[in-house]
Amino acid sequence: MRSIDAASLTALEGSRPADTITVWAWRGGSLVLPEPLEIVSGSAQDDAGDSQKINEKISLTIADPDGTLGAWKFDDPLGVGGTRLQIVYRVGGAGAVNYGWYRVEGNEPDEIIEWREIDEYGLDEPDSDSEPHKRLVPITRAVVKLDLVDITSDVDRDTLEGPESPGPGASVLSEFRRLTGDYFPTVVDPGVTDTYVSPFLILEGNRLEAGQDLLSRVNARYRMGGDGECRVYPLTSDPVLTIEPGKCLVSVSRKQTIDGLYNRWIVEGKDATSGNPIVAAVDLEYGPLRYGGDHGRAPAPKYTSEMITTYQQALEYARELRAKFLATLAVQLSVEVSPRPELQGGDRIIVGCPVAAGHVAYFPGAITSIRRPLAPITQMALTVSCSYSDVSTALSRTVWAGNLTRTKPALTWDRMPGTWGTIPPLPWDDLP
Repeated sequence: MRSIDAASLTALEGSRPADTITVWAWRGGSLVLPEPLEIVSGSAQDDAGDSQKINEKISLTIADPDGTLGAWKFDDPLGVGGTRLQIVYRVGGAGAVNYGWYRVEGNEPDEIIEWREIDEYGLDEPDSDSEPHKRLVPITRAVVKLDLVDITSDVDRDTLEGPESPGPGASVLSEFRRLTGDYFPTVVDPGVTDTYVSPFLILEGNRLEAGQDLLSRVNARYRMGGDGECRVYPLTSDPVLTIEPGKCLVSVSRKQTIDGLYNRWIVEGKDATSGNPIVAAVDLEYGPLRYGGDHGRAPAPKYTSEMITTYQQALEYARELRAKFLATLAVQLSVEVSPRPELQGGDRIIVGCPVAAGHVAYFPGAITSIRRPLAPITQMALTVSCSYSDVSTALSRTVWAGNLTRTKPALTWDRMPGTWGTIPPLPWDDLP
């Protein structure tokens, strides 16, 4: 989450004047234009998926009244040869949020030249198509489309020139800083615990991929902060915001697909002694997806490896595949909210979703993508991944809540025999 002051947070919860962005162009530590850019339109796409190397991409269309901002040379003010844009998000009626720094990756001018006749007394050109005392002059009307990407793109281009290994005593975080330190400082958020890495580890190829592979060892990921710093953040953390119906929340939708819903895992190997094939299978034995139940039979693609030489190895790996599947089962929520400049891909939030009987269920999840209009600034779209078990628990709490009396502190209830949990104070006021 980006840093934001208390006054701006308060303003975001209520009605306020329109939010705006201010964009400055820099190169080599100095402003290249004396005034901020005039933004015609723009949008941002912020992703936090495992396959993403670059977190945020932005498209801006800027006004170019005198036709000088469309780049011809790489070192022109908005050329792709090193210009960075600083974006500041201004909360209407409150403060400002440092939104981030971005590299100009594309510059595409859209120019229209019109010829206009102007007065010029004393001018009389015999062969001119214009009347005496008139002259034709070119008038350029232009906009420039800019493609921006956060400055992890600089690291992405700087691939390792050969295999490298950590030095003695190196850790995950020290190696991440070594790989990326020429481009930005790294700040480690609370909840990330460092660990040593082997000096025999081989790092090669893409710096960012090598860095993320290292961070995965400490259950962390990276993203850029608002001041041009790289933030290393934990994948498991407390929610930073609860999105309430009737306040920040505009709408919530969801959909299901049968794709990838397996209930049998088969692993094949070869006996080390006889060379005979080995086959082990495990099933999902409970729940709505259980093998042979209403969902039917849906085996996952077979896994085959000659490294598996005993039945027990095959069985254990099949169980591991089943466990990984269950851990990744998720419900994807499509959430529209009023503008929240502090939110980033990777943030954990709680979404309050109205459900049947007028109740509200609260689903914890991680933001996997944000689509954010930047000019004009309007409501933004989030994709929030909520684990299937958390969704089931939240819906169970909603059912129980209808028969519970609101009390403080939190209520307790018996979910299953021998299993206890807590319900936060109920968010609605119309219960008997």
